[in-house]
Amino acid sequence: MKKTFYIILITALFAILFPLSSTFAQSSEIKILLDNKLLETVVPSIIENDRIFVSARNIIEALEGGISYIPALKLLTININNHIISLVIDDPFLEIDGKVISLEMPAKIIDSRVMIPLEVIKIIAEVDIKWENQTKTLFINTIRPYLLEVRSYSHPDKTRVVIDLSEKTEFKANRLTNPDRIFINIMGSIAKLEDAFKQIEINDGVIKTVRTAQFNEEVTRVAFDLYQEAKYELFSLIEPDRVVIDIFKPGEEAAISETLPAKPEEKPTPGPEIIGKRVVIIDPGHGGKDPGAIGPTGLKEKEVTLEIALYLKKLLKGAGIPTYLTRSKDEFVYLEDRTNFANQKNGFVFVSLHANSVLNHRPSAAGIETFLLSSKYIGASARDVADRENRASRAHPELDTDLAKIIADLEESANIKYSFDFADIIQKKLVEYLKLENRGIKQAPFVVLKGANMAAVIVEVGFISNPKEEKLLETNKFRENAAQALFEAIKYYIENTPNNGV
Repeated sequence: MKKTFYIILITALFAILFPLSSTFAQSSEIKILLDNKLLETVVPSIIENDRIFVSARNIIEALEGGISYIPALKLLTININNHIISLVIDDPFLEIDGKVISLEMPAKIIDSRVMIPLEVIKIIAEVDIKWENQTKTLFINTIRPYLLEVRSYSHPDKTRVVIDLSEKTEFKANRLTNPDRIFINIMGSIAKLEDAFKQIEINDGVIKTVRTAQFNEEVTRVAFDLYQEAKYELFSLIEPDRVVIDIFKPGEEAAISETLPAKPEEKPTPGPEIIGKRVVIIDPGHGGKDPGAIGPTGLKEKEVTLEIALYLKKLLKGAGIPTYLTRSKDEFVYLEDRTNFANQKNGFVFVSLHANSVLNHRPSAAGIETFLLSSKYIGASARDVADRENRASRAHPELDTDLAKIIADLEESANIKYSFDFADIIQKKLVEYLKLENRGIKQAPFVVLKGANMAAVIVEVGFISNPKEEKLLETNKFRENAAQALFEAIKYYIENTPNNGV
């Protein structure tokens, strides 16, 4: 009897001192590498229900965000990248800048610490996340500019090297001697640069080789091995973003400046010759600090609209139609500035691209809507959509008190009348190509359409808040189909509108 008692007692002691929970076993194995550096955490990460949970404070502060927690309310508040995020422990919802998003797993209190699922990090931060199951390693990399390609062109008087970038970034050049070489330090990484571009043999009498390597964590260095000392000209270009260096053959005379503004030779500057032509302005909604609506799995509206816009621009350019984007990368642009840009470019039509959303209810809401300007809200959901899309106005949350009056006057103009025709063509084409519900043409006082001296519409290509449509919006096929539908609608409208149209 005593022997049995001692066995039970010893077993109980082992259970207390060495708990055998699967959570504990897995938590001790997980490593987090943030930008390839081991992240030291006060509380180990764990896996629960096949979901990884990390210490909220550790990860948010490592991402240079602020965090506070009120135990009495179980309220977690995060300030990161100019966004305010609120979560309540054990509540499967997240609020970011006033928009409510459902979560697969809520934040939890584990071992007296606030732990958040990886899903939250994906939604609130600009990061790439990868999980390596074999080594139990979580890789979190902040998204920053990176090099895409390095190209060279040999000319009789110079050699040009073009460095394609994912986005605009800072850069600076300098020279070294013994041996002669020039280098450019570019803020960004070579993470996505193919090996074939990391060392290029040129051997044209000006440049021997071009070598690219990660100089440090923040800087990529592109080095040019020269035959002899040479003058150079360095500048940047946009759409797409790139850094260009011209290295001149010795003896060639040129006005050289080590830092010049964007050159027009590779990206022609619009001039008077386009006046009278039918110019198309494509406006990818949201951008930068304004992500737009966010889907159930974290897909951001700003990403969808930009990709569709880039596809569409390519199609229009291929058809010889002058086309401009209000933004060509992930940047914030005020609504008023988008309209001003369209007018400055003498736009014939203005198409603002968006993905619809319903906040925290009716996730089954689905389909395509096209909107045009009105002083009134015409059509179901028109007010909700207008309120959401007007947030990037300088005047938000209170719009101009004269806005309704101005729009009422505009409604009598030819622009509004032609917008009806344009919206009808677009709506039909989108429904035909995308096979989604036809929610019709609606009207509301949209800031981005106010003052546009052309036919102007807002297109909601689907509901990002609908799980099924979010999956579609995430695919290249859907985005290309949307672009193709818009292309055909725009082309048809341009070809079939009288010369005195707008």
